Amino acid sequence: MQNSENWGLEERFSHYAVLYIKYIEIYRKLEECYDQIVHPQKRIFIKKVLESSICRICEIKKFLVFYNFRAGSIYVHLDGLLFDLKYDPSVIEIPVPRYFKEDDNITVDIVFKDKVERDGKKKKGKKGGKKKKKGKKKKSDDDDAPKKKVLSMNEKEAYIDQALEKRWQTTEPVEEVAYDPFTLDLEITSAIRLIQKNERGRQGRGRYLDALQRINKDMQQLDMKKKMHNGKTQNQSKQEQEETAAEKVQCRIRGITARQAIEKMRHDEMIFLGMQRKPKTTEELKNDPIEKAAGTEGERKDI
Repeated sequence: MQNSENWGLEERFSHYAVLYIKYIEIYRKLEECYDQIVHPQKRIFIKKVLESSICRICEIKKFLVFYNFRAGSIYVHLDGLLFDLKYDPSVIEIPVPRYFKEDDNITVDIVFKDKVERDGKKKKGKKGGKKKKKGKKKKSDDDDAPKKKVLSMNEKEAYIDQALEKRWQTTEPVEEVAYDPFTLDLEITSAIRLIQKNERGRQGRGRYLDALQRINKDMQQLDMKKKMHNGKTQNQSKQEQEETAAEKVQCRIRGITARQAIEKMRHDEMIFLGMQRKPKTTEELKNDPIEKAAGTEGERKDI
């Protein structure tokens, strides 16, 4: 942070992106802690910290948008950073706090102040000379050192605006125009002609397919008549039709049972190789630690 004034745009963006991911992780832990803790006084202070962390996340998102590579865009892409840090994309997802959805009677009022008021002046006025002498000694020691001025949020924003004024040629945000790849720059008459042409082609293809289907059906009927005339085939009775239908049903059912058996064999082989877990028994399902943890969380929530 000592050489942060000399950072470029990419360094500033990556710095705030890492902070954004870390604060989301902190926010999740605080939200779970606030949801599960029972102590009422601790809940009040944890809620203050939780809401301040939410405000800090919004502030960091503002800086990410400000240092975004695409000027004026509110969409920030962190794919490259997640790939470099080997994080899952679910890390960026911000869940809604559970106390937003539930009835929570604990009210917390957060007041933001630009300048912090300290109690140093009052103490100096009460105790008189000794404190004044010490103050003079400190001033004499620190006269040569440069004094650091505490900047407010508005002053920091103005400083950042001045630093990036060369890059931002215009203060107005750039509007992103999204083009539909399926649209064509055509006039109304040419578009109507194109639609008519496609519709006529579709109708022509439909008529061709219908005619081809009728011709094939007629050819099949002629072949059947010729074979029946020569004595090669005979008209099937109802019993024969039922037998052919039963054969087809048996064929389908055997195929289904064979696929199920092969799937079971594959599953057993994966368990043997250690690539899948064994199915849990009834006793393991009854003593499932995940269900027990969920039950304890529900009991704690009721308390």
